[in-house]
Amino acid sequence: MDTKPLVNLQVPQPEQALFKQATSALEMAQAYTIDSPQVRDLAARELTKIKGLQKAVEETRKGITQPIDAAKKAVMDLFRAPTTYLDQAEVLLKKAITTYDREQERKRIEEQAKAEELARQERAEMEARAAAAAAAAEADAQEIQRKAQAAAAAGDVEAAARLNSEAESRVEQGAAEAATLQQTATLITAPVVASIPQTKGVSTRMVWKAEVTDKLALVRFVAAHPEYVDLLDANMPAINKIALALKKNCPLDGVRVFEDAVLAARAA
Repeated sequence: MDTKPLVNLQVPQPEQALFKQATSALEMAQAYTIDSPQVRDLAARELTKIKGLQKAVEETRKGITQPIDAAKKAVMDLFRAPTTYLDQAEVLLKKAITTYDREQERKRIEEQAKAEELARQERAEMEARAAAAAAAAEADAQEIQRKAQAAAAAGDVEAAARLNSEAESRVEQGAAEAATLQQTATLITAPVVASIPQTKGVSTRMVWKAEVTDKLALVRFVAAHPEYVDLLDANMPAINKIALALKKNCPLDGVRVFEDAVLAARAA
């Protein structure tokens, strides 16, 4: 096994005088009050010195950080290939699993809808049988009652009474049969189609997301509902580009185009 170190860094300690000069420069700048051309000239001269100190600090810093940056780059380059391969493998497997899960969920929803439809049809059929049973019992009872009326008209009171009792019994039987069928119909439900089993360590969760499909429609909505104005961010790089090109002739409403003084200084 190769035990050679990957990197071997030795960071030199920078001179403390440079840090003291930076501290002194800040204290001097904090004490400055420019109230005359002479003081302004002194401040400008100090500014050029500060630029020189900034350059020295930056060069010292780079002397330390460049070997570190080079070492970090070497390590990143070493691990870039396996990291990229693993990231790509993760994306591919997640995509494959998600595609499969979505298709299975589509099939499950479709099968569940079919099962619900079959259950609905069975309930409707049972309810129709209940209604038919009640109607048949009512028709039989009416026929028996007509016979009872005929017997009563013929003077056969005993037969009329028996037939009336039979008609009432038939109605009760029909009502009981219809109630049983109706109750059975309410118990008919579709079986639940099971989802695909989950693998331990891998889970799927639903996340709500949003995307802008019509930017102009969103702008119109915000214009009508200004309380949502924070949803729109100004594209400052593009606005600055237009302002730089057109200056005072910039046509954008709600945008202030102005000149700003920028002081430049070189190292002494």
